[in-house]
Amino acid sequence: MTVLPSEYEAFGLVLLESLAAGTPVVASRVGGIPEVVEDGKAGLLVPPKSPTALAEAIGRLWVDRDLARRLGKYGRDHVVPRFQWDALAGRLDALYREVTGR
Repeated sequence: MTVLPSEYEAFGLVLLESLAAGTPVVASRVGGIPEVVEDGKAGLLVPPKSPTALAEAIGRLWVDRDLARRLGKYGRDHVVPRFQWDALAGRLDALYREVTGR
């Protein structure tokens, strides 16, 4: 399990790296983290500055190993492919074409 209790996080690359390894994550619902971690699918998101919610989420994954495995597998199978270079390049190209009208 990877835990990232940030108050601000632009993207959360460490979370994507964890998901690529099939590791479930617990992270704060701030910045770009919800773009990487689908709450309840690839990990658990908690409010920032909430140690109680953070501890509960960590405890939940610690006790429920099946849930932890499902979250890690979902992250590896469904989240990581969205952020591979070829997928990102294709989306960026489409965005540039839309903006420029080409």
